[in-house]
Amino acid sequence: MSSRLRVRVLVLALLVFAPRVAHASPLEFVSPRDPLAAELRVLELYDLPPDSGRFRLPHLNTWPLRRLELMGDGSPFGTSNLVRSVVTERIERELQRDAIASFVHERALRSTPRLFQREWPGQERLEFSAGFEGAWDAEDTGQEKVSRWRDGSGLHLRGSAQVDRWLLYSHLTVGHLENADEFTDVLVSGTDVSLQTDESYIAYGAGTQWSLAMGRQRFAWGPGEEGSLLVSRTAAPLSALHLHARVAALRADFTSLNATVDPGTGEQFAAHRLEWQPAGSVRLGVAEAARYQSDGWQAVYVASVIPYSLAQRLQQQDGDSTGEANRNNVLASFDVSWRPADGTRVYGEFLVDDVSTDYADKYAWQVGLDGAWTRGFTRLTWNTEYTWISRYVYTSFYGRDYVAQSLPIGYPTGPDSRRLHARVTWDPRVDWQFIGLASRTWKGENDLDEPYVPGSPVPPVDELEGVPLVTDSFTGVMRWWPASGVDLSLSLGFQRVEGVAHVAGTVDRGAHAAIAFRVTR
Repeated sequence: MSSRLRVRVLVLALLVFAPRVAHASPLEFVSPRDPLAAELRVLELYDLPPDSGRFRLPHLNTWPLRRLELMGDGSPFGTSNLVRSVVTERIERELQRDAIASFVHERALRSTPRLFQREWPGQERLEFSAGFEGAWDAEDTGQEKVSRWRDGSGLHLRGSAQVDRWLLYSHLTVGHLENADEFTDVLVSGTDVSLQTDESYIAYGAGTQWSLAMGRQRFAWGPGEEGSLLVSRTAAPLSALHLHARVAALRADFTSLNATVDPGTGEQFAAHRLEWQPAGSVRLGVAEAARYQSDGWQAVYVASVIPYSLAQRLQQQDGDSTGEANRNNVLASFDVSWRPADGTRVYGEFLVDDVSTDYADKYAWQVGLDGAWTRGFTRLTWNTEYTWISRYVYTSFYGRDYVAQSLPIGYPTGPDSRRLHARVTWDPRVDWQFIGLASRTWKGENDLDEPYVPGSPVPPVDELEGVPLVTDSFTGVMRWWPASGVDLSLSLGFQRVEGVAHVAGTVDRGAHAAIAFRVTR
């Protein structure tokens, strides 16, 4: 081999195999359950430019967001700005692995590199990440002691391939899934270890203007911290067609979902939402969702521009099936969040399931307050939230209940419930966090499988049915988060339950503890 040929081969090998600085467009979605979501919620408490500067928060109350949407072209916040540095350093180190060129800066933060990451010209990129994530829960209910691995605990494998504006992403888990052998093949006989995924999709996007994704993801619509009323972060992941479009001049974002929640029976779910930011301190949202039955997605729902309240009538006009076959269950929600001053945000959401003079009214509402205070390198944040859900919300006597994988698509307590939640978080340094949680939950006897049947006497839906189950819970959490891919926490708490099994006068006391971990590259 000639010396000139050897040089060419060496140059080619360096171009193909040499590690490069990551400057490709980060098209991955950030899940509403990602630790980054809580930090972005704190960032919203400060007056940051909505469409410029170091960070962007285009539609904070509509999840998921793409990493690209979060990155501005401003300069990093320096350590002299103590308020902003405490708030933003965790966000900086989480995003810097995937930063676009304008976001990159010279300061090295503690960000665990991906196990494999290569970038080539033409916006081509290949990544692979692996880690161990999960939690071990233990509980003493007063009647029995239970300990178990939390679902999803185990080996987490993430891989993505980007070609121009296309992204193929898969997050696979080899880990614990409670009672997995009842609905899937376990990997190890006699255990609950199975292969699962909550996030796997193919997506195409044009910058921050619009994106289209098909696959499995988690979604969350609304300003609530613990959960929201229409589409909640506590719901099961959905295999869905997800469309997002942004009109930057109006600070408006449109999102639509189409999913099948029960393939065996043809139960479909459709939802669309508009989030508008008329001012930097105000966010408004209006959304509509429908549950309907069909062999596949119907165009009247997939189009997303037609109100779902009209869909049933339009299909009846088409004349290809009866009204009963086309019957849907439509829910609507309205939410608002407002930051009256730096460090304070108030919010609320109202949901209407069915308001009628002939049937039992079904509605729910939620109000909350976020706050933050910073002094030196110490940050204190807090939240208090009250959620009120009337009897029969999310239920349907004709089979269109608002459920996926036996869980509410909306708020996790389901119908006939109230919940008061409070949180105080102290961050003495960027690496450490101490959290105090307190809650009281009232749950009436009505549940998801107990809809109102027309013709029955209309009960007082604003009162809890029967003997309510009242649960008081207090939890303390110590968390160590020294780098983007290292997150460890220990939690301890106790609870008191009145009206056990909805029997008056019964009381149980118990304690709970958990060790959670996330170590990934």
